[in-house]
Amino acid sequence: MKNFFNNQSQETIDDKQIQASRVNTMISDQYEIYHVKDDVNQTQTLYHYHDCYEIHATLEGEAVFYIDGEQFDINAGTILLIPANKMHRIMKQSSEYFERVYIFMTPVFLKRYSTRKTNLEACFGNYGLGEAKILKSNPDELRQQLDFITFDTAKDEFGVDVTFEQALVRYIIFLNRLVLSNNSELHPKSNEINERIDEMIKYISEHLGDDLTLEEMESHFYVSKYYITREFKKHTGYTFHQFVLKKRLLYSKYLLRERKNASQIFSDCGFISYPHFLKAFKKEFKMTPKEFLNLLQDNEKIHLEHFETKHYR
Repeated sequence: MKNFFNNQSQETIDDKQIQASRVNTMISDQYEIYHVKDDVNQTQTLYHYHDCYEIHATLEGEAVFYIDGEQFDINAGTILLIPANKMHRIMKQSSEYFERVYIFMTPVFLKRYSTRKTNLEACFGNYGLGEAKILKSNPDELRQQLDFITFDTAKDEFGVDVTFEQALVRYIIFLNRLVLSNNSELHPKSNEINERIDEMIKYISEHLGDDLTLEEMESHFYVSKYYITREFKKHTGYTFHQFVLKKRLLYSKYLLRERKNASQIFSDCGFISYPHFLKAFKKEFKMTPKEFLNLLQDNEKIHLEHFETKHYR
């Protein structure tokens, strides 16, 4: 069966090895967990997205994190709950040491352990259009909750896989309870990099079906298109047109999940014709919309190139 939960990002500039260990080796194809202690290089962490849920937990250190144009300071005890297809990046590391745990997870896994009374997906909101949540927990409690990542999952020991997954589910329950507590969520800080570009990113997200040209943005934001072109590339790593196209294609995946018909959704994503949409979709995701819909009917599997290459993206 083909894997279709793939990390998408821009190529990095240098060949620095990251210090990352994959935790759940050979246990499940429904989630991947990484324990990371590398330095953050701004040139290596451009905006990217995943087709699955991401949980980013900071165990030690400080950094600046961007999610769809909003900036957050994260430190020990900070937990990011990032829905599928949400553009995000680590902007910069603010401390000498930065330790975190990434968990990438399919909806299938969470549904398997959910019940009528306990919906484990609730903390992420809507799969395709949910808003990211930034939570604050006690650093010592968070490290204790993640203690299960030290399990030796490669051991050929009866019950090790079940024990590991039970601990993972307990962690997801812990996160849902944090969300339900209503007093753990952090708010974005004012942007120190380029507030105008971030306003444009938010505007793009809210008008994906409209005419998003440089001329329209120039008129709406009262800045020259040359300024937009220069600053957008500097701020996001993408040209203005590349960024708009990626956002539209990510939105198309959400609509495909909802409506199951590619010919009915292309104009809602801002494409002028179905052939144009089809060509762009195939180039970005290496499959047709029909193939994507067929994969949705199968048992979704996760496969990330995020930490399997020598680059951190």
